[in-house]
Amino acid sequence: MISVSVRIFAGVESERQLVLPEGTSYYEILDLLGINPETVAITRDGVPVPFNDLVLPGEIEIIRVVSAG
Repeated sequence: MISVSVRIFAGVESERQLVLPEGTSYYEILDLLGINPETVAITRDGVPVPFNDLVLPGEIEIIRVVSAG
């Protein structure tokens, strides 16, 4: 099991502590939290990560991305 701290910056800021099975991807975290991956970016310890990477211990930030066009 992997323990991660997840900070969510999407409208209202919140923080959650998750315990996940090894082999969990960042896509799976978004699915678990009910967040559309097309609307956010994810960083781990301040470094952007691809959604299909496997989760490693550390602090994860989910940041809402806003674009206009």
